[in-house]
Order: sequence, then C-alpha cells, then structure tokens
Amino acid sequence: MATMLAFVLTDADVPLMELRRSFGAVVKRSFNSLSIDTDTSTSDTAAVLASGVAGQVGIGEFELALQGVCTELTRMLAADGEGATKLLVVEVSGARDDDQARRVAKAVVNSPLVKTAVHGADPNWGRVAMAVGKCSDDSDIDQTRTRISFGGTQVYPTEGSGGPGGDGVDLEALESYLRGDEVHIGVDLGIAGSSWTVYGCDLSDGYVRINADYTT
Repeated sequence: MATMLAFVLTDADVPLMELRRSFGAVVKRSFNSLSIDTDTSTSDTAAVLASGVAGQVGIGEFELALQGVCTELTRMLAADGEGATKLLVVEVSGARDDDQARRVAKAVVNSPLVKTAVHGADPNWGRVAMAVGKCSDDSDIDQTRTRISFGGTQVYPTEGSGGPGGDGVDLEALESYLRGDEVHIGVDLGIAGSSWTVYGCDLSDGYVRINADYTT
C-alpha cells in the first residue's frame, strides 16, 4: 500500500457484513493493486466508517461509488510516489483468472527495467515481454498469443522487424506519448476473459536520492 493510512467515511446505512465485503473487494482492486517499489510498511492501513445518517442505499451503487473514490486515491498515491515523474497504469487482459492477471500486471509494474524505460520515454516492448516472462509458473502464457501495447498502440507483435516498436509502429509518436504524465501499458494474454489493472510510477534518479540521502 506504499506506506499509507486511508480512512474512507460515508453517511450511508450499510449492514456491517456488506460493508466489510464491499470494502474488501474494493481494496483488492485499488490500494492492494498499487506498487511503487514492491516494498510495504508495517503501518499500511485502509478503513471504512459508515455513520448510517443518510439511510439505506443500494449495495451495488454504494460499492461502485466506493470503488471510484479508492481508485482515484490509488492513482494519486502512485503519481506522488517517491521520485515519480509519471503515473504508470498496467492493464492485463485475456488472462485465465483474476489471480493470473494481477500477478502478470504486478510483474510488469514492478520491473525496474520497465519503470526506467517509462522514465526515459523508451518504447521498448521487450522489457514488458521480459517482465511477463518472469511469471514462469504460468505455463499457459504463450508468446504467440500475447499482445503488448503502449497507450492503446500495439507494439507487439508487429509486421516486420522484431526490434522495439517494429517496422509498423511510429516510434516518434510512441516516444512523445511516453513523455506524458500518465503512461498506460496493456498486455493481452489471449487465454481467457479475466483482467486486472495495477498502478505504479516510473523509476527516477530522484527515487535513489530520496532513499539514499537520509538516515533512519
């Protein structure tokens, strides 16, 4: 959770067990899908408090609103990561199940080589493929079915060259996109229908200085 204390307050009247279930599901796809550098803190906490003053609401509507709030907070945390200059959003689709999608997405967002490539606006899809390949226990991942994209532009596979971007991709346009404040990387495994999105940031020299130049 990136060394975080999060307290969400609502005046909705939600039964305790439903509140716990909803918040657990929301946290799984928001705060627990955040990674700055893979490390965690002993003080990481997320809590929801409901006063019930406003009366009952539909649980589906409530959970959707709760997801929106927590996802926006997660995005803010990722964009404000130590030394961060860019928000990195990785979406894995076409996975066998949610666990596989989350596992692969975390492998990509946590890769130092991917994070430094994003920092340097280098559209090197090979680093993303490498991160996916680290999930070696997922033997059903097949490179012939996998698709990789930057900002919605597919970079693997492309016709022609197997180098970064390939012959069929406008590298200047990709580099321009990667210089933006928010970078999306998509990985379609082509296995089934599950998907997961994780949030992180680039890896800059500022991160090293922040964590090297003080004594705890």
